[in-house]
Amino acid sequence: MKLSITILVGVLFFQSCTHQSSFKKNSTEKHQKSILDFSKLVPDKIPYSAVFRQEGFWLWDPCVVRSDDGIYHLLYSRWKKELGFDAWAIHAEIAWATSKSAEGPYEFQSVVLPSRGNKYWDGNSVFNTCVIRHKDKYYLYYTGNYGSDSWHPDRGIKLSSEEWWEQRNRQRIGVAVANHPGGPWRRSDKPLIDVGEDFGQGIIAVPNVFVSPKGDVRLFYKTIAPGPGQFGGGVFHYGASSSSPLGPFVRHPNPLVDKRKILNTDKHFNFHVDDHFEWYQDDRYYAIVKDHDTPFMTPHGRSLILLESQDGHDWNISRHSLVKDFIINWEDEMKQKFIRLEMPKLLIERGKPRILSLAALPESKDESFLIMIPLK
Repeated sequence: MKLSITILVGVLFFQSCTHQSSFKKNSTEKHQKSILDFSKLVPDKIPYSAVFRQEGFWLWDPCVVRSDDGIYHLLYSRWKKELGFDAWAIHAEIAWATSKSAEGPYEFQSVVLPSRGNKYWDGNSVFNTCVIRHKDKYYLYYTGNYGSDSWHPDRGIKLSSEEWWEQRNRQRIGVAVANHPGGPWRRSDKPLIDVGEDFGQGIIAVPNVFVSPKGDVRLFYKTIAPGPGQFGGGVFHYGASSSSPLGPFVRHPNPLVDKRKILNTDKHFNFHVDDHFEWYQDDRYYAIVKDHDTPFMTPHGRSLILLESQDGHDWNISRHSLVKDFIINWEDEMKQKFIRLEMPKLLIERGKPRILSLAALPESKDESFLIMIPLK
């Protein structure tokens, strides 16, 4: 009898261990399959139809959203070519273009957020577009600032001047609401997020917003740690959450990336990362960020890299870290290098990325344009 019981217990134990081992194996396989290699989504050659230019303007900050009629809407920032590239912080406005196809070509429609005077916090320059649809409304998150009393729409201001940096340091995040991506957009007279102990010092800029699987609204943004100089203690990115797309938002205490911890160094970084896009896919959160302050976090050098997180608060470099280098292979075999290939945004359809939109500044520095890369 004892032998029978012993054999029965042994069989049950073996079955239990076999089940647990199988469960762990299946879980591991599922985990491995869910790990995203974003670089494999980017096609080997990019069609020229994916490029959007406007004669006489520098273009930046692309974001694409689809309306119920199947039209794709591109919201982006632009400023006059004659004012120079650095006028993004001084003279930008937000414009609107449309296409029947997500990857383009797009056709300019109108300016939807123009200058409205320096009596407003966002009166003279608006940029860093991020558009989401929540229920029956569209929400346009953006960065805005205002200039001095001598600000004029046709007056350029040099990057080396105190006036340029004074206006740049007034960057705050706002939100406008509309029933349609083309507007009219109703914007607030106050920033959605302002500087202060709860959010950051110097600037609050570059918003990215999405609704998490839990239903809360996640907002990620850029700020400067306290310290001397133009970049203070360094540029960091933080996440915050709210039950409403209009806030109020509560910040998570830890930044997305602290390069000193990752690289185990005391070196000062002006940019721990820069430019970013966060989203939820499959079983985790992902973020595309730009790494351009040496030393780099990955072997890929200056590039767009991928972060991931289980909860959207604590982030790590993804196993497949490369998203995109700063080279475009065009459909006619021409290869083009870029000084800046940034401000990533994704158009998510049916839970998967369909378009990676980027702002591009070639090595020639003679123009900037937008690229809506169709993903595999």
